[in-house]
Amino acid sequence: MAKDRSTGSWIIDGSLIQSAWRLSLPMMGMAILDDLFTLVDMFFVGRLGPAALAAVAVAGTIIGVLIMVAVGLTTGCTALVAQAVGAGDRRRAEVVSGQALSMAMIVAAVAAVLSLFCRPMLAIFGADQAVVHQGSRYLQASLLGALPVLLTITFSAALRGAGDATTPLKIIGIGNLINIFLDPLMIFGWLGFPALGVAGSAWATVISRAFCSIWLARLFFVDGHRHFKLRLVDLFPRAAIVWQMTRIGAFSSGQMLILNLSAVALVRIVAALGTAAIAAYGIAMRIGMVMMMPGMGFGNAAATLVGQNLGACKPKRAELAGWAVVGMYVVMAIVMSAACLVFARPIVAFFNPDPLVVGAGVAILRWFCATFVFVALSIVLGRAMGGAGDTFWPMVMTAVSMLGIRIPLAWWLSVIWGLTGILAAIAVSSVVQGSLAVLLFHWGRWKQVGHRHLSALRGQPAA
Repeated sequence: MAKDRSTGSWIIDGSLIQSAWRLSLPMMGMAILDDLFTLVDMFFVGRLGPAALAAVAVAGTIIGVLIMVAVGLTTGCTALVAQAVGAGDRRRAEVVSGQALSMAMIVAAVAAVLSLFCRPMLAIFGADQAVVHQGSRYLQASLLGALPVLLTITFSAALRGAGDATTPLKIIGIGNLINIFLDPLMIFGWLGFPALGVAGSAWATVISRAFCSIWLARLFFVDGHRHFKLRLVDLFPRAAIVWQMTRIGAFSSGQMLILNLSAVALVRIVAALGTAAIAAYGIAMRIGMVMMMPGMGFGNAAATLVGQNLGACKPKRAELAGWAVVGMYVVMAIVMSAACLVFARPIVAFFNPDPLVVGAGVAILRWFCATFVFVALSIVLGRAMGGAGDTFWPMVMTAVSMLGIRIPLAWWLSVIWGLTGILAAIAVSSVVQGSLAVLLFHWGRWKQVGHRHLSALRGQPAA
């Protein structure tokens, strides 16, 4: 089969720094848009009262499991598409994308079946009847409408692997605007729409993602993209490729599960110190998420650069790409940490002026900023290895630092030193995680994993 490396050649031949910026900026934009959409969504739901907010929060726990599966699926899709595109093998990139879409449809079908059991699933959390009633309506709408949400995520992952981060930014950005417009109409019943309450928020999301998925499907199947033009036959299951994506995705989902479990456990430990401590911790973590948002963009850029350069048989350039991208984010992390240290008090006070909350929040931010560089290392290098299809060692790295160090150490030190002990545990685990990321990336096993995935992909019939 003829190979075509004309598209995306800037990724495998051009400046690594320019390539990283070109990929990461649209991905950061997507993260910002999603964050803005979530805030607006919560604003409208909040007008319905505390029970509605609680309902969305409880239902969100179950939806989070679905998102974990989607993250695993998209990690495998991005890695294999990137390697195929880097190798100049457009046809195999199309086949991989088709298989990922089929897997998304299967997951959506399972979600639709689970929508029949929303009330008993929510009752497990022990919430009162009002929360369970509203939460079940929200969850049912979300699970029934999982297909367009999962398809949008999968289409975007394939484009990301191919080096196109701008198209999903444009389409999902418009989708988010539609979502924001529909939210008050479907929640409160404005302009003749039925007043659906919290369920209206879920249906607004489903409709907006249906718009995105239809636009993207037309791009992939009808109009054609510079990297893809799928056929219906590409959706027919191919066991070997499905197994490849499942192996990559399972460990990626496992890593996300570990992070979520650790976050829940840490909140429980902090909550034992009182309301001021938990409020301050919530504020600090929100600020921390803002600081990590660029890291998601840089990390996804690193995954694409690593995957495509491995596909192009340029393992040395793939490694240099990982180091270059993480270096860029480390510089940004240092600047953000310094600014946060200087303005920690007014930042926390903006969210809550209570002196106890401000004092605790400033302490948390200072500890967080002191070791944020290590967080930056783990985010970008972990995703860079994922771009090669190596998600096992990033999962192990996360398990060691979170379950092996952070949670047990935080519990033990909280008894001795209170909040300071918890912050010390977070700092130690962050240093360990960042250091492990550097060692694992330098070790280079991910190159061998990437080579195996590429060889397996080449062994599959492309027609």
